[in-house]
Amino acid sequence: MKLIKRLTTSISASLDTAVSQMENHDAIVDASIKQTRQAVAKTKARINTLRQQQNVYEKQLAEAEEQHTLWTERAKSLAQKDQDKALQCIARRNQFRSEMQRLICSVEQQKELIREVSTNLQKLQGKLDDMVHKHNLMRSRQTVADVNRVVAQADHDQNLSDTFERWESVVLEHEFAVSDACHRDSLDRELSEQEDEIELLAQLAELTAQTDSSVDADPTENKNE
Repeated sequence: MKLIKRLTTSISASLDTAVSQMENHDAIVDASIKQTRQAVAKTKARINTLRQQQNVYEKQLAEAEEQHTLWTERAKSLAQKDQDKALQCIARRNQFRSEMQRLICSVEQQKELIREVSTNLQKLQGKLDDMVHKHNLMRSRQTVADVNRVVAQADHDQNLSDTFERWESVVLEHEFAVSDACHRDSLDRELSEQEDEIELLAQLAELTAQTDSSVDADPTENKNE
């Protein structure tokens, strides 16, 4: 019995340890998934910010192109009338040309950044999807393992039921023994009462006989007198 108890305790401890490890692994993976989701969300927000900045650069570029065209036309119209103002218009046009070149570079840089961040986002999203898939798979397998553990525990409970049956058998034997003793006691009591009653009846009969003898003797004595 001690050996069985030790084996049962060892198996239960092993199962508890396994369950604890599964729960720890589940918590670790769940935390990693949450962190990856946060990274995906931040990356998406970063892409949105980069696109907004690209839109700003493109809008500034369109405005610079309009100004470049405007100052070019002004320079043309003043070339014959006022050469000094025409030169000033060309200087302004050149400034906007430089601004256009800077903005074109900025737009291309933003596009390149968006492409790189989008590539990273795809990698993160793929990693997240893979983690979620594996996590769900492992949880499903853990569910099966939990069911198997319950079944194993049910088998152990069956063994325990056998123990209860054996215990009940011993208790019943004791109860039957006590019941027989009580039955014998009641029989003894019944017979003793009957014997006592017979003894009392005998004594009563004896007293009655003595009384009758005394009554019969008295009239004879009176006649002699």
